[in-house]
Amino acid sequence: MKEDDGLRFELPDKALTALPTGAVKDTVERLGHKIALGDFPVGGVLPKEDELVASLRVSRTVIREAIKVLCGKGLIRTARRYGSRVCPFTDWNLLDPDVVRWHTPECPMTARIYAETDQLRSIIEPEAAALAAENGSRNQHARILQAARNIHSDYGEDAMIGAVFAFHSTILQATGNLMLTHFQNLIHAVLVSSHGQEGARTRADTVSRELHVAVAQAIRAQQPDEARQRMRDLIALH
Repeated sequence: MKEDDGLRFELPDKALTALPTGAVKDTVERLGHKIALGDFPVGGVLPKEDELVASLRVSRTVIREAIKVLCGKGLIRTARRYGSRVCPFTDWNLLDPDVVRWHTPECPMTARIYAETDQLRSIIEPEAAALAAENGSRNQHARILQAARNIHSDYGEDAMIGAVFAFHSTILQATGNLMLTHFQNLIHAVLVSSHGQEGARTRADTVSRELHVAVAQAIRAQQPDEARQRMRDLIALH
């Protein structure tokens, strides 16, 4: 039986770091997803500027600005002698939430990205839970527990996934470490990408919800060692 405190959590529509707006944003999104899909293969050259202008129906300025953004994310590299070439996968900024989000299930590297994201989270989040127990405020501890209790399918999938994000992001904020706080962007991207997929990893069965609550209770009790271990158990479940 769920513990309803009347609070609903929503997954933010946008990542906590933003792309440029308007036509540039739309162009970056389209090209980024095409690169992730392999439509523009690694080592291959993107169509010439005139071709991109015609196919995407945007101005040269928009194309150039979008290319700059993708260069900054490590997806492409430009040179006068060959134009814009797709970089090796190892050069991509895989901590960038947009790069992660562009990897939909049909992309060839999606499985690897999710597996290695889980490994990274298993390294970072248990220590974050311990720090949250030590450094978090009462309000942050209460929000973490509220979110954990709302990870329940009776609330609907949207609210449930929103609660998962609130749980993890508030733990990172409660550490008091600004570097760790930015890690919530990656968690947001993972949840956005998994949202709506069959067997999404945030689906709240009874065991998962109990483990979230166990983490939250250890944090509220200011027991860092217990919080660390319970978070390890939680990450291992997924």
